[in-house]
Amino acid sequence: MKLIVVTPIHNEKSNIGVLADQIQRSSRKPDLWIIVDDGSTDGGAQIIRDRQNLADTIVLERSNKGGLIGGSAFTAWQYGVDYALEQHPDFTHIMKLDADVNLPDQYLEAVLEQFERDPACGLVGGVLIGNRDREQTIHVPGPVKMYSRAGYEALKSVPRAVGFDVMDELAIKAAGLQVLVRKDLQFTVRRAIGASQGLVHGRRRNGVVCRWTGYWTPYFGLHALRYIFRKPYVIGSIAMTYGYFSADSGPYDHELRARHAEEQKEKLKKAVKSPKRWLRDTYGVTP
Repeated sequence: MKLIVVTPIHNEKSNIGVLADQIQRSSRKPDLWIIVDDGSTDGGAQIIRDRQNLADTIVLERSNKGGLIGGSAFTAWQYGVDYALEQHPDFTHIMKLDADVNLPDQYLEAVLEQFERDPACGLVGGVLIGNRDREQTIHVPGPVKMYSRAGYEALKSVPRAVGFDVMDELAIKAAGLQVLVRKDLQFTVRRAIGASQGLVHGRRRNGVVCRWTGYWTPYFGLHALRYIFRKPYVIGSIAMTYGYFSADSGPYDHELRARHAEEQKEKLKKAVKSPKRWLRDTYGVTP
């Protein structure tokens, strides 16, 4: 197996050195780790350049192409992937790993072993834990997306824009591959999801993502309601709702967006039929 890990950064000075230490301790190190400095002004990439103990690590630079609301994190990731594939066209697995992830030492090894056991998997990942960041445990979280070669190739027609880490799972399933969440592989992040440019900005971006990825409107309403009780209380939910209703239809294929809405309808049916079981299976919550 040949693993390529790509980490896009924008002003991640406080995080990238910590992640480098974790990569160094990892029981299975990447065959190539690429850090894409996406227009940073804090000198964070220099932390990696100055380290002498990181083998097979490359720092690339590009100008920021519109910030997170414009999907720059995903275009920066693709920029690094394109470079990596020139160096390793025989790759077998590729990963997007965010700089603020607290990566367990055995994580990369365990995910690759899962791919080896189940070749039908196109995407495998763990779950994000911590009440502050609790998300659905039936999807692979955006900070730790690892794809097989076939899984990555299924994404060729998916635009690298905000919402990519939602639509990737739909495209992989449409290609006949599996998306597997390993609930025993737990990780944390060092800041709240969506907070890299401020919580209100992150909530508005979340609303845009929901619109672009085809959220069924009643499902979005419940989603926004849940965020009333998360910081920044009420204001974040208002920003999310504004982002949703002010956004256009976005860049994604209508068929994938329709698939997403259908999945959400099925989720709500299960929630109504058995609320306790749904909470346990979807969020790991035991009422």
